[in-house]
Amino acid sequence: MRKCLSKNAAALCLLFVFSAAVVLGEQRSAREQAIAQASAGVTLARQGRYGEAVKAYQRALALDPNLPGLYLNLGLAQFKSGDFRDAAAAFEKEDARAPGDRTKTLLAMSRFGLGEYRQAAALLEPLAAAQPENGEISYLLAKCYLWSKQTDRALTLFKTLLARDPDSPAVHMLMGEALDAERRTSEAIAEFQAALKSNPSQPELHFGLGYLYWEQRDYENAARELREELKSNPANARALLYLGDVLMKQNRDEEALAALKKAATAQPALHLAHFDLALIYEKQKAYDASIAQFRQAIKADPAAFDAHYRLARLYQQLGRTADAQSELAIVKKLHEEKTEKPLIEISGPQ
Repeated sequence: MRKCLSKNAAALCLLFVFSAAVVLGEQRSAREQAIAQASAGVTLARQGRYGEAVKAYQRALALDPNLPGLYLNLGLAQFKSGDFRDAAAAFEKEDARAPGDRTKTLLAMSRFGLGEYRQAAALLEPLAAAQPENGEISYLLAKCYLWSKQTDRALTLFKTLLARDPDSPAVHMLMGEALDAERRTSEAIAEFQAALKSNPSQPELHFGLGYLYWEQRDYENAARELREELKSNPANARALLYLGDVLMKQNRDEEALAALKKAATAQPALHLAHFDLALIYEKQKAYDASIAQFRQAIKADPAAFDAHYRLARLYQQLGRTADAQSELAIVKKLHEEKTEKPLIEISGPQ
């Protein structure tokens, strides 16, 4: 009896050891497969094949979600493929598992890419405070302040950045935009001129300066700068738009039409391009074309009362009383709801 029990116990022990070995072997196999998939993801990412890299990392996660650095690599591949929302989610998971400045910076950059500038600023503030010498973080934080309408903070940080590098065209340009947001247009022009002196070929620089001159109704200087921008970037829709507007104000209607049509074709959401086209067509008594352009302007910006009002006046002129009254009712409602806002952000996200 004792021998029998001893044999059974030994058999059970061997069975347990065997089962444990099988489980450990499966675990080892899953981890090895996960490492292989993660390695493939790294290779694909280095080749710029970010979509394929994401899939490889996701397969690795399914096999072993605890593999170190996996969420970081996944987030990087998603970020580089422009998928900022999923990248942010991956970086949040990585930071919860292994907190670090690099991951927090990448998370902030993802929020920036999503246009969530206040959230990005909140993430960057402690990083900038801990690394005051890191100009890249301070620059990104300043842009977050600017584009989240925290203009005073943006100005303070841009001044700090310019104290370190007085010849930075990008910082002068953004400083100018911040000053323009404060309606300090003359000072903004001075900043853009400083940027121009540092680097005349800086993208969007001539456009920004031209726009500031346009704001001051200095149409001669505005046209010069806008044309300079179009020399290096003939497809710049906003430069075409404001050049067309200047030409219209100078009664050079045919030249204005050519520029405005290009602008409206390149970016159909440009309200002012359609509005100006409508005004020129109305002046030329091409009323059907004018009405169509007023409608396009309204589609681009339903809350802009100018197109509704001018369309109402045109309907009155054409004897379309009911249509005119309908547009005037919209104008009245929009006036009641009117809020002040800047017409354009010079270098902000478009």
